[in-house]
Amino acid sequence: MDDLNVKKIDQSIEDRKKLHKRFLENVKTYRSFLDLEEKAFQDGALTKKTKELMALSISIVTKCEPCMEWHLGQAIKAGASDEEIYETIDVAIEMGGGQAGAYSRFVLKALDYFKERHAQKL
Repeated sequence: MDDLNVKKIDQSIEDRKKLHKRFLENVKTYRSFLDLEEKAFQDGALTKKTKELMALSISIVTKCEPCMEWHLGQAIKAGASDEEIYETIDVAIEMGGGQAGAYSRFVLKALDYFKERHAQKL
């Protein structure tokens, strides 16, 4: 994996961690969003893993790279296999066409990133 992509993903993770407290202290809707996220991704009729893969697919279609990085990491943490991730990309491409295919490249780079840093906390 090239240094530019490693830096981009590292920066996304660092920004999220660094700005979390500032968001909590200053953005009135942030705590509610975190509560919503926690409830939405709990195991229920669908597992957390399935929900994270769904969110990954939506992130690809909406072209949100920080979302792709986050939901890919969470899906891996929840036990998603490479095959499940590739099938998730298939769904995103079917729903989002060529643009989703182009943005899926970022997911593959992030997958390599997480594999290379498997011990890193997600």
